[in-house]
Amino acid sequence: MDDVVNDGLRIRLRYGRDIADLLALFNEERFLRYASARGPFASAAELEAWLSAVTCAKRYETVAVLAGRTIGFAGLYVMGEGLEHAGWVLIGVREEFQARGVGARLLKTLIGAATVVFGLRRVQLTVFGDNALAIKLYRRFGFEIEGRHRDFVRRGESFVDGYTMARLSDAVAQRPNVS
Repeated sequence: MDDVVNDGLRIRLRYGRDIADLLALFNEERFLRYASARGPFASAAELEAWLSAVTCAKRYETVAVLAGRTIGFAGLYVMGEGLEHAGWVLIGVREEFQARGVGARLLKTLIGAATVVFGLRRVQLTVFGDNALAIKLYRRFGFEIEGRHRDFVRRGESFVDGYTMARLSDAVAQRPNVS
C-alpha cells in the first residue's frame, strides 16, 4: 500500500513552481468527477487565482513530490470571524498514485499542522458521496460524516450527494457530554 511513500515521496510547502503540475492534477478527469464542482481550469494562472481567492484567515498548502514531479496537493484553510478553531481541508492526488499512501501522508501532514501549528479543535471537509476511496481515507483518520447535502453537485442530467465530514481534536473528542 505505501509503495510510493517508501520510495522517495516528499511532502513540502507549495511553491509557485508547482502550479503547472497542480493544473494537471486539478484538470484530471477523476479529480473533476470526484472532487470538483467546477469544470477544468483554462490555465495555471486561473488555478492560482482560484486558490488565492479561497477565503480564510490563514492557509497552509502542501504538495507531495515524487522524482521532481508534484503528484498531490493538500490545503488547510483556517477560518476566521468566530471560527478560528476550525479549518477546512482540500486534498487531491494524481489518479495514477491513488491508493498508494500519498493521500494518507498529505492528510497526516495537514492534521499535524492543524494540531501543532494552528491549535485547531475542528478540521472539516466536503466530499462527494460517490468518492468511496476518499471517504475511506478520511474515516481512517478519524473524520466522521456530520451531514448529507442532497443533490450537492450536478453531473450531466443526474445529481450526486455530498457529505460534510469533520474530525475533532482528541481533547474535544474525549470531552464528556454535559447535557
